[in-house]
Amino acid sequence: MHTSMRRRQYGDLIYYTCDRLPVRHAFTTKAGGVSTGDCESLNLGFARGDDPAHVHENYKRLAEALGVPHDRMTLTQQVHADKVAVVDEPDVGTGLYQPMDWNADALVTALPDTPIAGFYADCVVTLFYEPEARVCGVCHAGWRGMAQEIAAKTVQRMAEQGAQPARIVAVIGPSICPDCFETDADVPDAMRAQMGDAALPYIHERGHKFHVDLQGLEADTLRRAGLLPENIINSGLCTRCLHDVFWSHRATNGKRGVQAGVICL
Repeated sequence: MHTSMRRRQYGDLIYYTCDRLPVRHAFTTKAGGVSTGDCESLNLGFARGDDPAHVHENYKRLAEALGVPHDRMTLTQQVHADKVAVVDEPDVGTGLYQPMDWNADALVTALPDTPIAGFYADCVVTLFYEPEARVCGVCHAGWRGMAQEIAAKTVQRMAEQGAQPARIVAVIGPSICPDCFETDADVPDAMRAQMGDAALPYIHERGHKFHVDLQGLEADTLRRAGLLPENIINSGLCTRCLHDVFWSHRATNGKRGVQAGVICL
């Protein structure tokens, strides 16, 4: 785990923060909610077969722990694409109290007291903050979104809101590590087809299988987007290695809830 990461607890709710983000934020774990079965206990996804009342209660508990307005929580719609949406006042509450009317895997906002959330259970969720422009962002990327460089597009959208890439701090949250992310040739082939040589240092062939370093690729994408290396923090937490703490899609064969990366100005 990176030295700037901290394990926090509020009642039964356990989450992680990073010292480099001086705003309210969290990378959640399984612990601290009311869901049952495969989604026990702090499931934050409505598409996992969980009781919606349980999911809403989990959001209320998370909001209380972070000191953020529950009714302003705004969610990504995870479609493994590269769309980045800007959250303005009419969009507040999308996914929780408003219909999910965008296909956005990343959100950017300059609104205060507006928590934005992206989800993970092996995929990479990155939180962004630019202190002078007061803009934040959240970005979900599996290997498909990574290949489409959605993280760089998130930086671009933040820049359109006045942020300077060299001032942005990005924290790469808990996600599957390269040792655990074993694939067949189709994944690296697709990544190379979209990214070219940029993908090569992060794909390693081992026998008949391949291992992809998603965190390393995310950090490289952010550097090429203008972030300073010292402002890119990899949490160093693997969801599959720590599947007793986090849900991992691979560890559970898909029988799971989801965690969230949340940030709020």
